[in-house]
Amino acid sequence: MERFFEVFKKDLETERLELRILEQNAENAKLVWNVLKTQKMSDFQYAPMTDDILPKSLEETCDIMKRQNQWCETNGVNWYIFYKNNLIGYQRIHYWENIKTVQCADVWIVRQFQGNGFNQEIHKKIEELAFDQLDANRICRQCMKDNKKSFNSIIKSGFHLDGIDRQSVIGPDGSYMDHCHFSKLKSEYIK
Repeated sequence: MERFFEVFKKDLETERLELRILEQNAENAKLVWNVLKTQKMSDFQYAPMTDDILPKSLEETCDIMKRQNQWCETNGVNWYIFYKNNLIGYQRIHYWENIKTVQCADVWIVRQFQGNGFNQEIHKKIEELAFDQLDANRICRQCMKDNKKSFNSIIKSGFHLDGIDRQSVIGPDGSYMDHCHFSKLKSEYIK
């Protein structure tokens, strides 16, 4: 895990974005809350979470950030995505050292910044670091089957559809969603 943290547990830059690790404190929680409170529940229609996807207060935002940081203490990293110094999203990854696999977990980009190729840009950076510096064997991604934008983006990035868990996730509206699993092997990685 030491090598994973050396490679990934730091602020990073892509061509247009900054990926920052934010400490869980009142100032950062306020920054995140100010973005999330402007979002609509429908913007998170593919989020496999509880009924309360969006926090209802600054305090809830602080609690969520704390839980996310706790989830990553032993094998992951949370980045907050900044574009032109404005917070526009979030990306979490985990590393399973025993199988040399980077798992791309939760990701969101606010609606007004979707469709700009930012997700592709972030994952290109993750691939570069995972395969070139960490010597990972595999990167996994996931999305809901009905999320055509994410599905097509992942396929376009050269990932293989490994399988679909049918009706395995309950969405915010109570409907069941199919959950797709993708992977790319180091042998399939093209710089």
